[in-house]
Amino acid sequence: MRPFGDPFFWALISMFGLAAATALVGSDRLAKFRSLGLVTVGMFTLGRVALVLPAVSQPRLVAGDWNWVVGGVIFAAGMVFALPVFTIRPITGPAAGVSLRTGGLYGIVRNPLYLSDVLWCLGLAVMFRSEIGIALVPVWWAGLWLLTIIEEESLERKLGQPYIEYRRRIRGRILPGLPL
Repeated sequence: MRPFGDPFFWALISMFGLAAATALVGSDRLAKFRSLGLVTVGMFTLGRVALVLPAVSQPRLVAGDWNWVVGGVIFAAGMVFALPVFTIRPITGPAAGVSLRTGGLYGIVRNPLYLSDVLWCLGLAVMFRSEIGIALVPVWWAGLWLLTIIEEESLERKLGQPYIEYRRRIRGRILPGLPL
């Protein structure tokens, strides 16, 4: 089998992108390179999109057209939680002088963009009936959860007590209300 048709090749590409993004967020030196941030996010995203597509050989759910409706609703919900990306500087670690956002979706969950990441990739996996894509959603969530730990330590260093109070008030890192 060619590597581009293997879902685990794409999962590896995605996990490498996530690992690189974690290093980027945790390092003040690496956080300065926006282009590196774009590459890492691109790898994380490309891998998760490619592995669910019909050209990638894998087991598929047996379904009628329900998968397009259910997957589309989940995907759309993910896009709603991506809206805060327009109010922050994503892709790199927190810059000096970053301001704390607590309104809108940030009043529901501390990392709405990561919730978006979990939802849209689940939505695509359901739309394309990808059993492997659905099975990997908890892996992506766990990786993003680890990334939030590093990112939130960075935010705590940059923002101090206001961020600590915000974190105490909004319990959900990625999933609303879930204190993990």
